[in-house]
Amino acid sequence: MFHLRNIYRDTNNSEELVKIAWSYYIAKHNNKTIFIDTGFRDESVANQWGITFTGVENELGSIIKNLNLVDTIIITHSHFDHIENLDLFDKPEIIISKIDYEIALTQCSQSIKEKLLQCNVVTVENEYICNELFRFKVIGGHSNGSSVVYFESNNNNYIITGDECYWCDNMISNRPIGIYSSTENNERFINDTHPSGLIPLPFHDLKIFEQYSAISKNIVRIL
Repeated sequence: MFHLRNIYRDTNNSEELVKIAWSYYIAKHNNKTIFIDTGFRDESVANQWGITFTGVENELGSIIKNLNLVDTIIITHSHFDHIENLDLFDKPEIIISKIDYEIALTQCSQSIKEKLLQCNVVTVENEYICNELFRFKVIGGHSNGSSVVYFESNNNNYIITGDECYWCDNMISNRPIGIYSSTENNERFINDTHPSGLIPLPFHDLKIFEQYSAISKNIVRIL
């Protein structure tokens, strides 16, 4: 996992500025390497969003020797900060909601469109089990086809929240994110997960980098 820092205006208090992370997750399971989202690397886009961009290629090399050997990439949704590094990989299996796949083919950069057409893509309308561990579920709250990923490890149940939650506190405190394509779908997801005891793993919560053990400046180990 890596992060890029930004200043974000909290939607619950327009005068409060908070730092957020821009991150993705990497898993190794059954001798396979799996990415959950891929991040992005366009420095001009980073500048537009006020992000201090940090390249992490050298750091990734310490845990992923060759990106061409990555087996599976799970895409929670097709927003640029979650999909725009997809073209760095060779021909992994790609798992994405059917809706976001169609959106990506019309709205993403040309290199991402080409990569999606080159690879074996599993398009999901509801749920899909990946590598006998990850349960990919389409929610459609944050974006029309946004999804989350459930998994269990060491007797703990986790959920990689996509952007259905920006912060762990969204789920823990039962607060919707405030930015969504469907208020109803996002609120239903948060209401359902709030009492579940699931451990949330968002993509934009800087606390993740403070809560878990650091491997390097920009990478932490969850498990």
